[in-house]
Amino acid sequence: MTHLLLLVAALALAAIDLNAATQTDLETLPGIGPSKAAAILQYRTEHGAFKTLDELDAVPGFGPATLEQIRPLVSIGAAAADATASAAPATPSVATPAAGCPVNVNKADASALLILPGIGESKAAAIVQYRSDHGVYATCDELDAVSGIGPATLAAIRDCCVVK
Repeated sequence: MTHLLLLVAALALAAIDLNAATQTDLETLPGIGPSKAAAILQYRTEHGAFKTLDELDAVPGFGPATLEQIRPLVSIGAAAADATASAAPATPSVATPAAGCPVNVNKADASALLILPGIGESKAAAIVQYRSDHGVYATCDELDAVSGIGPATLAAIRDCCVVK
């Protein structure tokens, strides 16, 4: 009976749509507490609906381990997937840098780093701490050594990051 209850609970969790989930829904996921749930909701508000689960890597405080832990338990919802699949651009898209770009990650303080897409307070502090501990970054790609920054975050900040 216990195994059946666990299976039913796991199936119920698998239905969590990141684009429709509430704070309470998100907090039921393993490794997601109030602050990570709030960060997901804030990211969704600022950047729109998630198009892929890998976008979670750009959420402040989110890392690859947490993403892999919840990947089988969440979805992006059929509506977001359908919109992404049917939205074929007529011309190749080029990312538009955010206002305030470029940001020199070797000189910026934590508050200035918040301009970078996908960088919240915890990742900004980690970038500054890593720079303090290890010296300046030779390239923006070296930011992948900072805890919580992965390929999705690097891709998001690439057009705005400089190391002058």
